[in-house]
Amino acid sequence: MTGYKKINELLHLADRAKANGNYTLAEKFIEQLFVEALKSKDAKLITIAAETLLEHRRLHIANVLRDIKRIDPLQSLRKALS
Repeated sequence: MTGYKKINELLHLADRAKANGNYTLAEKFIEQLFVEALKSKDAKLITIAAETLLEHRRLHIANVLRDIKRIDPLQSLRKALS
């Protein structure tokens, strides 16, 4: 059975990675959290882990789109000037 200590550590590591802007590493930690939740066979924990993974991916996509919208006008200005 998976200990809750390992799950808490994975959550902490994912949170720190996300705070540092390393979304791919955070996603790996969250995926590992989901695997550990599946091993524990706790339905409530599996639901929470799945929702966490989906929410992380949604926020990551929103962050990438925000960056693209910020960069795109700069690139069009460069093309106009050259």
